[in-house]
Amino acid sequence: MNRREFLAAPLVLTACAGVPVQARRGPSGWAAAEGGLGIGAVPPENRFDIRSRADLDRAMAMGGVPKLLRVHGRIDLSGGRGAADFADREFDFEAYLRAYAPETWGRRALTGPLEEARKRSAARQGAAVTLKVVPNTAIVGVTPDAGFTDGAIMLQDTRGVILSNLRFHGVRDHFPAWDPLDGARGEWNSEYDAVSLRRASRIWVDHCDFESVHPARERFFDRVFETNDGLLDITQASDLVTVSWCRFSRHDKTMLIGGSDRSVNDEGHLRVTLHHNLWTDCGERTPRVRFGKVHVASNLFVVTPGAHYGYSIGMGFKCRIVSEDNVWETGPEIDASRFVRPWGGTQLSDRGSLHNGKPVALGAALQRAHPNLVLDERPSFDPPPIDDRRPATEVATQVRAGVGAGRQAIDDLVS
Repeated sequence: MNRREFLAAPLVLTACAGVPVQARRGPSGWAAAEGGLGIGAVPPENRFDIRSRADLDRAMAMGGVPKLLRVHGRIDLSGGRGAADFADREFDFEAYLRAYAPETWGRRALTGPLEEARKRSAARQGAAVTLKVVPNTAIVGVTPDAGFTDGAIMLQDTRGVILSNLRFHGVRDHFPAWDPLDGARGEWNSEYDAVSLRRASRIWVDHCDFESVHPARERFFDRVFETNDGLLDITQASDLVTVSWCRFSRHDKTMLIGGSDRSVNDEGHLRVTLHHNLWTDCGERTPRVRFGKVHVASNLFVVTPGAHYGYSIGMGFKCRIVSEDNVWETGPEIDASRFVRPWGGTQLSDRGSLHNGKPVALGAALQRAHPNLVLDERPSFDPPPIDDRRPATEVATQVRAGVGAGRQAIDDLVS
């Protein structure tokens, strides 16, 4: 790689004009445990200004050397390409609908040339829109609109990664798969999270904005035609992760921690801290947890009138969740018994939660809705410390003042 293709820059991230900033030298919570991120010092020659997908690809070609990527503007990871550019010449969506309609195909796994053409189309899109982040990489936004659209950031088999001051707009899956065996009536399933962690460790996602600009609007086979998946999913034995001061907005299946009850290798991993995040009109999975030791602290959950809402915290198989000083703001039609939903999990420790300014006990509210649940409310692990913790009565104001992209000044971010 010709490093002179980039402009070397000092490691200083400035805030957007007129927006208060918070100086921070590193993560707290699980990403700071057991030695921290471990990126190491970034020499001046490995600090690059990024303005295009080509710049990103050249930087990733450097491999695991410590590097800082300073993102300018919104980068379209798809290069402006759409469904017609990725579709296999043998794929015809209308023919696909006719061939696999439930009344025609029934409840059996899909086979045949149209499904194979869909898979080839999906593979072509995936190869084009996915950015794989190599180890020891800090990616930070330096302009008010810095971030990514129409693409997926993949942290797979990597470690020592920082994502900060970035806006993630998601990606539309042009070729969702119909699964007749999913649930009682079949479901459409899409690929691509805005950010995915798979076998990734020592990760810090901080002061970022997540919102899908491609919400599902159509229905086929009387099921929602899902065109996007999660905003930030943490799966496949990823570990030592902190997500802090981020804004998640207007999405359904928002954050999955642990992808399957069958993923037994997740046991002992998936240690995740979520602190000082704002979740606005997120339908569910904020987060949904399997296996992991997840600390959910000082978060603000907001549900506006009329917004779709299922639940906030999902207790999946073998989860261990410690909830502290979290705040919910909802209309009167939403009862606290909906904040937590059991999906086979039994371990939830909670203290300091507020609902519309009043104390609420999540465990008691959960058991009102699920009286047969045998709930273990003892803390199942000792969470690592979190910086700037305040009483729950101050969390809503604190989070609103400091959350999201463009609000952090970082000096010596990696050292």
